[in-house]
Amino acid sequence: MKKSTDSAKIYERELRLLEKIKEIENHKSLSKDKLLKEYIELRKEYDKLLRQAIKITRIGDANLRKLMRSWKLEQEKLHLEQIVKERTKEIEEKNRQLENQTSLLKEKSEKLKELSEIKSRFFANISHEFRTPLSLIMGLLEEMLSGNRDKEEERKLTLMLRNSQRLLGLINQLLELSKFESGKIKLQAFQQQIIPFLKGIVGLFDPVTSKNELDLTFRTDFEEEEENISLYFDSEKLEEVIFNLLSNAVKFTPPGGKITITAARNPFIETNFPSGSLDISISDTGLGIPRDQLPHVFDRFYQSDRTYEHHRKGTGIGLAIAKELVELHHGEIKARSNKGEGTEFIIRLPMGDAHLKPGEIVEHLEKPYKHKDLKEILDLFMREKEPGVPADAESNLLPDIISSEKTMTEKDIEIEPDAYEKNIILVVEDSVDVQRYIRRALKPFYEVVDAMEGQEGIQKAQEIIPDLIISDIMMPGIDGYELCRILKNDRETSHIPIILLTAKAAEENILMGLEVGADDYITKPFNTKILCARIKNLIDLRCQLQQKIQQEIPLQPAKISVSKIDKEFLKDLQKVINKNISDPEFNVEKLCKKLYMSRATLYRKINALSGESPTEFIRSYRLKRGAQLLKKKFGTVIEVAIEVGFSSANYFTKCFKEKFHRLPSNFKEIE
Repeated sequence: MKKSTDSAKIYERELRLLEKIKEIENHKSLSKDKLLKEYIELRKEYDKLLRQAIKITRIGDANLRKLMRSWKLEQEKLHLEQIVKERTKEIEEKNRQLENQTSLLKEKSEKLKELSEIKSRFFANISHEFRTPLSLIMGLLEEMLSGNRDKEEERKLTLMLRNSQRLLGLINQLLELSKFESGKIKLQAFQQQIIPFLKGIVGLFDPVTSKNELDLTFRTDFEEEEENISLYFDSEKLEEVIFNLLSNAVKFTPPGGKITITAARNPFIETNFPSGSLDISISDTGLGIPRDQLPHVFDRFYQSDRTYEHHRKGTGIGLAIAKELVELHHGEIKARSNKGEGTEFIIRLPMGDAHLKPGEIVEHLEKPYKHKDLKEILDLFMREKEPGVPADAESNLLPDIISSEKTMTEKDIEIEPDAYEKNIILVVEDSVDVQRYIRRALKPFYEVVDAMEGQEGIQKAQEIIPDLIISDIMMPGIDGYELCRILKNDRETSHIPIILLTAKAAEENILMGLEVGADDYITKPFNTKILCARIKNLIDLRCQLQQKIQQEIPLQPAKISVSKIDKEFLKDLQKVINKNISDPEFNVEKLCKKLYMSRATLYRKINALSGESPTEFIRSYRLKRGAQLLKKKFGTVIEVAIEVGFSSANYFTKCFKEKFHRLPSNFKEIE
């Protein structure tokens, strides 16, 4: 603003100077020299003003250019701000859309997770519904087969039993698939020798392949001294893979064919195999798989045309499970085949442990792993009879092996009724059919009491204090887990052995049962002979505990293998008796009052733990204490008898001799 004012002033002065110059030029009276002088001075001043004006004009132009640039920049800034606002608005809109999509995806993910859980629960529940009738069917069939039957009837019963077992296998496979989907299958890899493991599996198939006229061969590329190669793998899961592939090879290879199992070290290092791999190949000379069907063999429920006239198609589940289990080991499985030239499955398992997560490695096995038994292979992997096969073909497949296996199993678990007293067994089961089935199996050996559901089972257990309880898990109201927890935390019933009987065969279900205090766990379907054997083992263990308690001098609850509740009971029992041991009037009634228990309950509790009645237990305790005092030279026999609550020395001597088979007077010397 100041610069524009200066320019105006200079311009006005310039005009006045020009007028003045014109006046001088027109003025006739002034001398020529004077006029020239004034003219020069005015011209100088004019030039000076002109230069100032030019300078101010230049400065003004520069300022104008700056102003124009500033204005342009301002306009560009406004334009950019507008673009930024528009873009920001678009981004915010997209973010809102993404948030909505994320929310929808999260909601869908939660719904899918919920559906997966519902599906898993459905499979678990439906398996229970399937396993319960299967348990009855298979149990009765096994019972019928154990008797004397003619050849034709035995053939029919064997066929029925085998198909029942096949149905059970399908149920187990469906359950396993549901576990993979829910992420419940965990790898438990343990470092062990792979070659003996594979040889053990292959050896089990020898009887089957021999009877089916197949040549079974196992090969390795290792020297004999190198066969102790170690590998991290889960024995149970890898065995399931090998079993599946070998059983398929047996089923799909015609008589006279060949099955070859090869184990070879692959030194090539890849991303998924940083330390190389062990390659296991299982090949057969069967009909092969058409090339167009090969990519789908590991798809769930896919059935290829790989069959022959005496064998039906599979369910399309086994290879899907095999693939899942191999990938669980961070390995891979591939299939090679040409129609009419046989099929080869190649399993690649990583060497070393770099591929494993910390939670996937097991430092030691709780118990040595045992392969499946021969009977299971015979039952599950024998060829099935189809229309057109001669009636006697099936019955002649493996008669000698089945007969010897059956005889061996029955001999091992045969139970003689005279071997038992009538112990009380409480069966808690909501299925009347299963109740009757168990009752019929146990009645020759035990007194059986039934309960239809958990609450009734708890009430009857507290009323009768049975010697053992068999309980189903899935029941209306209080389930088997809760029943077990309640009874094991009740002082009156904590000592009772409990067997959980259920269709839930998963490791987490078994672990849950053991965590709540169950003594054993049997899955449906089950063999009643095995159930009886388990019952006998638990009752025998209880008898061993009773003997240990009777022999303890003095009683040491901390060293006795019983539950925490029972240890506390034994400590309280010992404390009360020790406090009143010198009182001859101390009896069962006083003990009941001190322990706040009824006479009947105390009787059953002490009898279950020690095998003695409360009166016998108190007398035995007094005698054991007397034996201790005699060894420590406490005093004479009369003084010891009085100290431990015997009012008569003669009665003390009589009881002491019955207990220890010697007189108290020479007890110390003999000791």
